[in-house]
Amino acid sequence: MPDVAVRPAHADDEHRFERLIEPLLGDAFALAQALSPDRGSAQDAVQGAAFKAWRRMRQLRDDGSARAWFLAIVVNDCRSAWRKRKALPSDADPGGDAINWPHGVDQRLDVRSVMRRLKRDDRVVLSLRFLMDLSVEESAGVLGISVSAVKARTARAAARFRELMGHPEAAE
Repeated sequence: MPDVAVRPAHADDEHRFERLIEPLLGDAFALAQALSPDRGSAQDAVQGAAFKAWRRMRQLRDDGSARAWFLAIVVNDCRSAWRKRKALPSDADPGGDAINWPHGVDQRLDVRSVMRRLKRDDRVVLSLRFLMDLSVEESAGVLGISVSAVKARTARAAARFRELMGHPEAAE
């Protein structure tokens, strides 16, 4: 099999990457962490996405859409990891220990735990809309769906989230 060489970016592409993508790496990691089972998987997703963005800089036609373009790559890398991983539908760790909360801490406030119990697509849309604070239009661009589909998915996911926050023992 021939070696796959990384095409060196043109000098303008390098400066463009530094200007547009590097400032987004923190947001990309926060998104990947919300969508991944652990920190290492999130780091892998961001690293893979950054490499793909580096190689594809010339495909980015509008600098103003760099955030949505790059976050779409991150979401797609997380989805690819989901498909490769043999996980439970909820991505829950069946062998994990119960959370031992300090006295007086209300378990219903554990947003991360509730997010993990949501379906993957629900986590994606809620993460984009509320963690990343993307507009409906930007979220539609990242997900490759219509604005009305983003609104509907957000409403359903938020309702499920509220239900789980109100009843942390509820099954998925």
